[in-house]
Amino acid sequence: MTGDGHYDNFLHKTDQALRNISMYLIENYKGDYESCRIQDSGTQCKDRCKFLNIWLNEKKSIYTSNGKCTFYNKLWEDYVENLWKKIDESIENPYKCQRDLNSSGNNFPEDKFSQYCNLSPSEVSLLTCPDKAYFSNMWNRIKSIIKRKLRIGDNTDEQDNYELLRNDENETMSSINSMYNITYNTPRN
Repeated sequence: MTGDGHYDNFLHKTDQALRNISMYLIENYKGDYESCRIQDSGTQCKDRCKFLNIWLNEKKSIYTSNGKCTFYNKLWEDYVENLWKKIDESIENPYKCQRDLNSSGNNFPEDKFSQYCNLSPSEVSLLTCPDKAYFSNMWNRIKSIIKRKLRIGDNTDEQDNYELLRNDENETMSSINSMYNITYNTPRN
């Protein structure tokens, strides 16, 4: 669709919805320009431009929650509106399609939009994964529980702790001091 890569900077890397909208915009906008260049039909080109604006404004309304999401408004401006400007600069045609931000007039029901609209990605992550904070310090929690259980935390140094935990009685734990090498085994009889 993008062919020569001129518009790759306007294709979002991780937001698939925004990426798809941008790809459809490239395909339809450029396709309409080519049709208008070949057919000298001003009325048909004006209609295509009108429908493209209506379609894009409806997508904007959905993506930005009727313009109320600051974070998504910024992404929309950076990726979609600037893409329109870039395509417009690159094509010469007397029937250029002017961006009409008011062509749709459709507002979508607010109860259908995300409640996380104006939250940062990290805030959304905390709300959608409430146990995230619990898991982030899991290693320290495991080590603390084991030390308390064995009652060795306050009376010995780190090397002694390691040696005590590695003895035959505690063989079910593979490597307590290795952050990435924790194995869980069932107790042996």
